[in-house]
Amino acid sequence: MQLHRRSFLGLLAAGVAAGAAATDGSAAPLPPRLRDANGVVDWSAVRGQFALDPAWIHLSSFFLVSHPRPVRDAIEAWRRRLDANPLLLESALLDPVADHHPLERTKAALAGYLGGRAEDLALVPNTTTGLALVYNGLSLRPGQEVLTTEHDHYSHHESIRRAVEKTGASLRFIALHDMPRGAATTSTAELVARLERAIRPGTRAVGLTWVHSSTGLKLPIAEMARVVARANAGRGAGDRCLLIVDGVHGVGVEDVDVPVLGADFFVAGAHKWLLAPRGTGFIAGRAGAWPKLRPTVPSFDFSDRSIWDAWIHRTAAPPTRASHVSPGGFIAFEHLFAVPDAIAFHHQLGRPQVAARIAELNHILRAGLAAIPGVVVHTPQDPALAAGIVAFEVDGFEPDEVVARLHGRKIVATSSPYAVSFVRLAAGVMNSYADVDVALAAVHSIATGA
Repeated sequence: MQLHRRSFLGLLAAGVAAGAAATDGSAAPLPPRLRDANGVVDWSAVRGQFALDPAWIHLSSFFLVSHPRPVRDAIEAWRRRLDANPLLLESALLDPVADHHPLERTKAALAGYLGGRAEDLALVPNTTTGLALVYNGLSLRPGQEVLTTEHDHYSHHESIRRAVEKTGASLRFIALHDMPRGAATTSTAELVARLERAIRPGTRAVGLTWVHSSTGLKLPIAEMARVVARANAGRGAGDRCLLIVDGVHGVGVEDVDVPVLGADFFVAGAHKWLLAPRGTGFIAGRAGAWPKLRPTVPSFDFSDRSIWDAWIHRTAAPPTRASHVSPGGFIAFEHLFAVPDAIAFHHQLGRPQVAARIAELNHILRAGLAAIPGVVVHTPQDPALAAGIVAFEVDGFEPDEVVARLHGRKIVATSSPYAVSFVRLAAGVMNSYADVDVALAAVHSIATGA
């Protein structure tokens, strides 16, 4: 008897649950108890979910996060399932309309956390890839420009540069505050005004970063999005200015729905503050903005099969949707499919509670560092302009020397990889008040020689 492909996929998908049970050999572990009897988050229990070396104080988890236990368990469970029956993957990729499929589950989980719709999310491996896909997909022409700031990361700048070089468009940089040490004294009004003055009729895209990894400055993105909207008044569709935001150090830190920020494209890796598996990220696009991009890499996300059907029938490519932009190819699917478990961990703690905890710990860091003689903090003290990264200098020391001395005290710090570098500390949900106190005492000792 001939088995049609759809029937085969249905039988294959029906075996997913049974295969998981047989492979794991036990029931799924119960969620950890992370709240006390009164519903208050037990932050020491949260710390216990991370397999971090207890001999160190980890204040740089924004770089690449340690997976909490539920994420580790999910990765391992998916690895076992795929090792036991690799063809389960075929069902996941080729029949994603059914509600049990992990690609759709991942997008739904992200949408539930970020706000917005799952169908407006493209899944990417990291922020760098996401930015490159967005800028490379823009329809730019000579006479148009992409405007960005002096403060953005290498990945953002290079994604733009490579896109404009191919199209004859231009790249222009502006400073949103006095360089290089004006972040701490800037204001929302200054940041917004500098952007508004910089946009020109030929500006086709504005590239911003929500939280600067150089200084820890958090931009007022929603207010800046309104600046871009005003600049678009009266423009035709082909000249509309798009707002593209690198949001990696804000998502998972701030208690804000991404669509409220007003970006056309919001790009972030999920393997930092979102605590998701390494090699996972997303582009959250405005529904009306996706058709303005051309896909770069063939997609394996067939939730919308129109692009596949266009290939099969040799017809014109359809208008771009988010799923068309997700780069295809085989990846560490056990990591991608475990993203919902990271989101569930966040929901278990509560997005407001996570935001409040990160804000409190880093406020203590900023205020404590500012009180140390010889230390200059470059992150604003204003909580409206600060998030989870604290950048500072110690008089008489190069940043890397301070980082090395902190490492000598078993404190993990980093220096920012920019032309002007600062020391960085960042407290996350895995940190405690004691961690912050020990770090402050160590910086005090380095700065004063005590």
